[in-house]
Order: sequence, then structure tokens, then C-alpha cells
Amino acid sequence: MKNVANVLVERRRLILVFVLVATVICGLLIPKVGLTTDMSGYLPDDSKMKIGTDLMNEEFPDSADYTIRVMFQGLNDDEKVAMAARLAGIANVTSVDYQPGDADYNKDDYAKFVLHTKFAYSSDEEKVIESTLDAEFAEHGMQFANDDTAGTGMPTWVALGAVAILTLILIVMCNSWIEPFLFLFTIGIAVVINLGTNIIMGSVSETTFSVAAILQLVLSMDYSIILTNRYRQEMAKTTDRKAAMKAAVAGAFSSISSSSITTVVGLLALVFMSFKLGVEMGVVLAKGVFLSVVCVFLVLPGLILATSGLLEKTKKPTPKIPTGGLAAFCKRFRIPLTAVFAVLFVAAFILHNRTTISYSMIINDPVAEVFDKESIVVLLYENGDDAKITKLAEEMVTWNGVKSATNFSNTLGRQYTAEEMAAVLANMTDGFDASYVGMLYQFRAASMPGAASDKMSLVELMSFLQELISGDASIRAMVGEESAVFIEQSAAQMEDAVRQMQGPNYSRLVITLRLPEEGEEVNAFFERVNEGCKDLAGRCYLIGSAAMNYEMSQSFDGELRLITILTAVAIFLVVLITFRSPIVPVLLVLLVQCGVYITITVIGFQGYSINYLALLIVQCILMGSMIDYGILFSNYYQEARKACETAEALKRAYAGSVHTILTSGLIIVIVTAIFGQCFGDPTIEQICRTISIGAVCAILLILFLLPGVLACFDRLTAGRNRMKKQQ
Repeated sequence: MKNVANVLVERRRLILVFVLVATVICGLLIPKVGLTTDMSGYLPDDSKMKIGTDLMNEEFPDSADYTIRVMFQGLNDDEKVAMAARLAGIANVTSVDYQPGDADYNKDDYAKFVLHTKFAYSSDEEKVIESTLDAEFAEHGMQFANDDTAGTGMPTWVALGAVAILTLILIVMCNSWIEPFLFLFTIGIAVVINLGTNIIMGSVSETTFSVAAILQLVLSMDYSIILTNRYRQEMAKTTDRKAAMKAAVAGAFSSISSSSITTVVGLLALVFMSFKLGVEMGVVLAKGVFLSVVCVFLVLPGLILATSGLLEKTKKPTPKIPTGGLAAFCKRFRIPLTAVFAVLFVAAFILHNRTTISYSMIINDPVAEVFDKESIVVLLYENGDDAKITKLAEEMVTWNGVKSATNFSNTLGRQYTAEEMAAVLANMTDGFDASYVGMLYQFRAASMPGAASDKMSLVELMSFLQELISGDASIRAMVGEESAVFIEQSAAQMEDAVRQMQGPNYSRLVITLRLPEEGEEVNAFFERVNEGCKDLAGRCYLIGSAAMNYEMSQSFDGELRLITILTAVAIFLVVLITFRSPIVPVLLVLLVQCGVYITITVIGFQGYSINYLALLIVQCILMGSMIDYGILFSNYYQEARKACETAEALKRAYAGSVHTILTSGLIIVIVTAIFGQCFGDPTIEQICRTISIGAVCAILLILFLLPGVLACFDRLTAGRNRMKKQQ
């Protein structure tokens, strides 16, 4: 390592130029990294919903339908009708749903309109609709919400605010006024390179893009602190700055590499998720931490040497944290503290199971606060099973929470008698009384051998009428131009509608639910549907955000157990290499896992569910990053026990580690808490809040319980070279 340190210091200017060039290139690549908004694309390849979605896209290539719900307050009946027409005139809007007097669209003083578009959420065309709503429909307290499940992009002011908070913490805790800016410059380079190199992945989700940069900053800042502190220690031994830096790089390599390895290993545990969003976040965050370590060794030594004189001139006092009394307390009450840890672990393990896990991406939805939000589920089935599915649909509409279940056979393909058809047509246009429709039935049966004379579908009727008026001008004249135009338009619309319901091999049953998108109620619905589809001859697939949540809920518990075990074992092995004894790694893994359980329990007691992604991230970050604090304290304790008794060793361990633990810990706790609160995306907010709470739990456990546990198991934790004589 000494040879590498020599190259890094002697070639620091050339290295810095190379890194800056790479940073510029990666900065230019960032806008070229695609942002994925469709969460269904992250489903595993063997997911039934993913397979069904791919099949549906093949069978129904023009079926895309995206909705924006718009709500107004204080409109009278005439204004509501006029507003529907105005909204229909917005560019890129294909249709508007509104029914006067219908409770689904009118509630108290509010009116809801549903805008349909074929353009995907966040596309330029869809953004035109939203910008038009903001610019031209601000009256009557207009509010709108789309049904996009992807996260929102990170506003610039939020990113700057997070960096400002981080800088303030560093200014308070660092030994020089300019140190924070050296650290930020170094890790900032790593962040830019990480974001730019995401181009190798093609695209990343909005959620990953939004949280990756800030999490990389807060997780990697302690590497800069470790190297700088080591440089100060070496400068106390010599006046040769370059020699001191070489020694610092060589000396800090072990600490930084072992610390970063646990973080990277913890984050890479996410790659074992079947839901590919976890895989993506694990890879991006692990790559970011690795690049941060690389930049700390490539960039920071040169920056420190270039500003060494300024660092000396800008020295300042740092907060002094008295821990002598705490060390004495932990030594004296080591057995009760160990008992507290054991009880706390068991209690948290039991209680954390009461916290509900959520799988949907939470979004701010002001419209849903007034009008119950409906969710759409598509049952894709093979055409040969149409009769069975239609029968199931008839049963389904009687189930709790099902508003409608429509396919071709029970709508446009439904068979009507002449009297029934006349009633249907009466709601569409004038001029089709029962006797006239009956005559058409008879005429069709006579002119088309094999055609039934008693029943016909709406599609069959309109197709027959279109053939008549297009094939004979006299019949068109007899029908009248107005009716002829109505027939042509209706036939065209129905032909398009049929293409949305029936494909070459598969058909769609569109189910409208008045149920939450996740939870026991909707899970019971899906189980009932699956039971009803058991006797189908062909395959069927459930598609929709609620279906995706249901599918994920069926496999997540097993995945969580697998990831927890893999993370714990991997971290245990890494820490085992550091301590060469199994007892300290076991204690540290149990301690941090206890922090995970407490975090989940605390969130449950607050009345919240915990987002599955937040749970996995906090699990991996606490295991990978927070355990470093335990390693740091334990290292100091073992080293001190070679020369002094337990109480003094604890005191020295606190003195050597508490400043680093609190500096790095406060960055994670405060920045994630405030960043999440200000971001405006509820899903990001919950992820950040969970990380913040988890970091607080881990820090408290490490500072207040770990010392007592180490002292209690002193014979096993202090190492073979511990001081034999006890006070």
C-alpha cells in the first residue's frame, strides 16, 4: 500500500486532472440516462403480471389509456357541463368522463372530471395537459392528480437545501472552516460520476435517481473525515506534509476499505430482490459508495496538500463531548445493560411484526380526499374462455367493492331482443323505435343466411346498418343524412372499442374497484378472482397497480427473510476478518438488527405502515453503514484493553470514536429527515424518515448499550492481549 500511496501523492495533480475530465464527461451523460416511470417494468421476469402485461401490449398495441382526475369547487349544473366541454378541448386529451347528477362525479360542492389521454405520464404531451390545467383552469379551486405511480423528480432547491444542512453540520464538527468544502467537493465529484455512469444501466427509476445522490453523500462523508484525521495524526510526527499524507493514505486505507466494504456488501444484498427496483437501487448505491472511496483516495490528498496552509490558518475548536461518566456507568452496570439489550431485542422482534408493510408508491392526491379513488384491474384471458369469464363478471359485480366488470360479451357483444335494443338506442339517438328496430332484425335475418332474427348485438346492428347505407344511396337518403352520420360514427367507434376488448388470441375484462390498492380487502378480492379462474381452459393474468401490489405481497416475506439472513451472514464474515474472533461480529450484527426491529416498531406505533422499499433500504444501510460505528468503537476498546483496565478502555474508546460517530451519524439523521420532509414525494419522504429513525436507533444502541455489552463479555471481546490485571 505504501507504493500506491506514494503514486497517489506524487502524481496528485495529474490524477486530479484525469478525475475532473471524467467528471465532466459523466456530467454530460447524466441527462442521457433515461428515467423509468412504469413500475411494472421492475417485476421479475417470471411474474404473472409482467407476462400478462407483455401479452396485452402485443394483443392490444393501441390500448394505452392514462387518466388525470380534475376537481373543481362551486360550479353550478350548467357550468359543470360547460367545463367538461372546455376540458375536452385541451390538446392531447382524447375524452372526458363526467355524468351530471352522478355521485361518482358530484359530491357536496365539488365536481370531478376524468381526462383520458393516450400519452404516458411524464411525457411531453402529458405535461402539456398538466401545464394547460395550471395556466387556464385555475378558477374555482381547481386541483388535479394523475395516477402515475413513479416518484417525482428532485427539485433543485431541495438538493441545495440538503447540501446546505450537511455543510452546516460539517462546519460545526470539523477542525477547520474550509474542511467541509474539501469534503463536499470530493464526494460531489463521486456523485456526478455515479449519476453519469448510470448510463450503463440504460435507465433508472425516478425514485432511484432522486435518493441516490443524497444517500451517497451522507453514507460516504465519513471516509473523508477518517483520511483527514489520519493526516493530522501523521503531521504531529513530522513537518514533511507529503510524507505525512503518504503515511495517512497508507494508514487510513485499512479503516476506509473495511468500512466501505460493509456498506457495499449491505447495499448489494438488495440485488437478491426479485422486484428489480431493489436490484437497481442496490447497484446504484453500492457503485456510488465505491466511487466515493476511490475519489477520497484520488482527489482528497491533493486538495489537502494544496490547501494545507489554509487549513492551519482556519483551525477552529470543535464540540467537546464528555463521555467519562458514561464510560463509568457502562462499566458499573454492564450486566443490567446486557440484560436490557436482550429484552429489547426480543421485544422489538415480536412487536415489529405488527407494523403493516405497504407495497404501493404513495402519492399526494387532493382529489382522492374528496372523491374515493377507483382502481382499474384488467383480467386478460384467452378468447376460448369468454363464456366462463362473462359469467364470472356477472357474479363479480355483486361482490363488495366492485363497481363494474366489463368485457366485449357483456357490453358491445351482448345480445338484445328488438325491444331491448330499442331501449338501448333511445339513450343514444332518436328515430329507432321498437317497430323500426324489429323490422331491421327481420330484414337482416332475410338478407344474411344463418343470422338470428330474435337477438342481435349493438356491434352487429351498427355494422349491418353501415353496410346498408354505404352500399345503396337510396337507403341512405331514406334513413336521412343525420342518422347516416350517426350510424357511421357509431360503427367506427364500436369497431375501435372492440379492438380494445378483443385481440387475436386474448380478451380483456376491465374491472373497476372501489377498494384500497392494497390490504386485506383487495387481497381477498384477488384470491376470489383466482379461485373463479381455476376452471379456465387457457391462461389468464391480472394486470394493474393493485394486482402488482398483491403479487408482491405474496412473495415479500420470504424475500425479506432471505435478504436479512444474507446481509447478516455477509456482514458477519466481513467483520470476522477484521476482529478474527466470532463474538464481536455476532454482537454487532445482533445490535444493528435490533435497531432495524426497533425502527419498524416505532413506525408502527406512530400509526404508519412501512413501505417495503424503505424497509429493505434501512435494513441494508443499517447493516452496512451503521455497523461501522460499532466496529470503530470496538476497535478502540480492544486496542485500549491491551494497556488498561475495562473502565479506562471504555473511556478511551468513547474519546476516540464518539466525534466521528456523531459527525457521520448526525449527517445521516438530520439530512435524511429534513430532505424527505421537504421533497414533497410521500414515498421518498417515508424512505428518508425510516433511514433517519433507523440511524437514531443504531447510534443510541451503539453509544449506550454496546459499551456495556463489550464490558460484560470482556473475556471474549477484548482479545487475547487484553490487560490481565483488573482494578
